[in-house]
Amino acid sequence: MMILLKASTTRAEAGMRTLSTTEQRWAPAGFLVFMLATALAMIVTYPLALHFGDEIYGTPGDATGAVSQFWWWGYALAHGQPIFDNALQGVPLGSGWSELPFVVLPVLVFTPLSAMIGPIASYNILVLSGFPLTAWAVYLLGRRLRLPAVSAAFAGLAFAFSPYHVEKAQGHAYQTHLEFAALTLFFLVAWRDSKDWKRLVAAGAMLGLQFWMDYSLTYVLSIGLVAFAAAHVLIRPREVRWHRWLVSNLAAGALVAATASLFVPVGILFAHRPGSGSYGQTFGGALGNVVRNLNELVVYSARLREYLEPWHSNPLLPGAIRDWEQAHLHGSNFTESSLFLGYTVILMAGLGVLVRGALFHKISALFMMAAGLAMAEPPTVHVLGHDVHAPSFYAFQFITFFRVYARFAVLVMLGSVLLAGLAMSRLEGSLGSGRRRFLLAIPFVLLAVEFNNQPPSHVTRLLPAPAAYVWLRDQPQGILLEYPANSGSPQDQEIEIRQYELYQMIHLHPTFLNEITGSGPVADAAAQLEPYYRSGVVGQIRGYGIRYVFVHRADYTRAGWDLPQSVDGMTLVKSLGGIDIWLVNSGP
Repeated sequence: MMILLKASTTRAEAGMRTLSTTEQRWAPAGFLVFMLATALAMIVTYPLALHFGDEIYGTPGDATGAVSQFWWWGYALAHGQPIFDNALQGVPLGSGWSELPFVVLPVLVFTPLSAMIGPIASYNILVLSGFPLTAWAVYLLGRRLRLPAVSAAFAGLAFAFSPYHVEKAQGHAYQTHLEFAALTLFFLVAWRDSKDWKRLVAAGAMLGLQFWMDYSLTYVLSIGLVAFAAAHVLIRPREVRWHRWLVSNLAAGALVAATASLFVPVGILFAHRPGSGSYGQTFGGALGNVVRNLNELVVYSARLREYLEPWHSNPLLPGAIRDWEQAHLHGSNFTESSLFLGYTVILMAGLGVLVRGALFHKISALFMMAAGLAMAEPPTVHVLGHDVHAPSFYAFQFITFFRVYARFAVLVMLGSVLLAGLAMSRLEGSLGSGRRRFLLAIPFVLLAVEFNNQPPSHVTRLLPAPAAYVWLRDQPQGILLEYPANSGSPQDQEIEIRQYELYQMIHLHPTFLNEITGSGPVADAAAQLEPYYRSGVVGQIRGYGIRYVFVHRADYTRAGWDLPQSVDGMTLVKSLGGIDIWLVNSGP
């Protein structure tokens, strides 16, 4: 028995040495993929690299909201203020930050970074790093699935520069970091190859880091892991009996889950933050009050045609097709609905299914694609004249706060590029090592044409700040209220208020409005302050201690309000850059 155990241990150690040596050989090519993806990210986001501290990739809204959060984290760290509650926002009624679900990694990484290099540059690092890290991680996953270097690089680049990933970079920057999802799968495949429990611990750690990076994509990844596990169990090594194989997989799953669970308490602490809320309600309590409905799931789910629709941002796309896509967004937006896989990827993925061998590679990719397709569907679909409930209908009964099921399309994209890499590997093998290998560039070029979205560029210039905020910076401290305060569509309000918050980093005055635009005491109070020239409003404004009032002229007229030049109880100081600056008079 001891002899057999020693022999088994020796074989395992030899296998691990071979595995480690193999992974070391991947390092140079992996570095090249990382650097190539970095260069491509500079091209995709051009001219961001030339204005790294002044511009951001994307448009006002979620992106500028993130920059304002980064600013407060860095400012709070440098000035001894509470990081989790913006004391200069929502004054005097409260910031509402208790309702914002902060995640661990962004806070830990970008708080000190924002304090050192500023929030705009920090945010740009977040966005740009998502491309090379994701491409590199998917490359490693492809290599672990025995793809040669060029084929694995194709899979990684196709995934990292897909329209959906690029659209996310323009608004939902945290969700561009899919490296942890790919690395979770990488270590699980490595465990399949080596049976080393350390690989399972590493996989659990990657899953935990994904939880620390973005909560919604952790939900997506968990479904992907179920599909991957099903493929792993199904493709059983011939020499292993079913009973032993099932026990081994159950033990492996338990170890991964146990490791990932170690990350949960800290994640909950950052999201829940007991005692931090200036509204007297922590995120945990607010989460219980989130009311979604099935109509939202219908809006923010995927349609099968969206995997085939050319990217609306591609300048080669005819205007008629672009208009058709805009008209068929079903209430959603292009950030969530740009699911185009690429015709090159689709064709090659189809060929990858036909490749002989690589059974586990194919089955695991297909299972993940099937899971993603099913979960991304609307809650009710019509099949042969009958209404059929999709998985999201049943998941909604338990997870009521999650509404964007289109994000499960990430699993479809990952599975498709891995299958495409399999077809690429067969092409790579058939071309040999001669000049014909240059033909391998053709799929890369075709994909670059399909995934191109320039011109125009997609950057927003944030600095220099509007002149009104520069003027305010040099004035005595006082609370600022900006208009529109509660007018227009909810989407307009969200963008406008996040723009107001963004420039707090310039003027450094407390502001009346806050990040939470749709609910809470600030939103309720703001609704009573429109328009600012209505009788009695100035008295309310004065009662809140507000000293300065900014009126954004274009936004205010678009909301349907007038722009009087005289208001009892306020003095019009000047107009700068389309902003009327009012001073609230003291006294009754």
